[in-house]
Amino acid sequence: MSTPRGDMLVLGPDSAFQLKMIPLNPREFTGAGIELPSPQAALDSVKSSPEFGLRPLSDRDFERIIKSLLQPDLARSSIDSIIRRAPMSPLDLDRIKSSHLLTGPILARPDLASLSPEMSKLTSMLEKEAERTFRERYPMRAGMYF
Repeated sequence: MSTPRGDMLVLGPDSAFQLKMIPLNPREFTGAGIELPSPQAALDSVKSSPEFGLRPLSDRDFERIIKSLLQPDLARSSIDSIIRRAPMSPLDLDRIKSSHLLTGPILARPDLASLSPEMSKLTSMLEKEAERTFRERYPMRAGMYF
């Protein structure tokens, strides 16, 4: 999950990390991050969403998606059935040779601090640390922004 302000939440099977990223150029970033403690209700709600990945679409699936644009009441069931499928790896997709793929879902949120009070504290702490790191490593650039 990411926000437009450079906050990221990275979830793994055994751990989770919150990051604050400051872009240096389109391919490089600096910032700060912290591993989140395991028992957090906010993480459970995020983990309950469908997994990110690649899902092959048949011609019939593609037709249903196009029809759902014209009939919005059909959209929810069509898209939901596709998203509930397990995502596939690129190697598995090569064997299927599907002509259409659905990527995602990519979850975005305007502010990670809205997930819980603990996340709010971590977000402000990471923002301060990321700014400090940016100022130390790139003092000339940081002077233009902060």
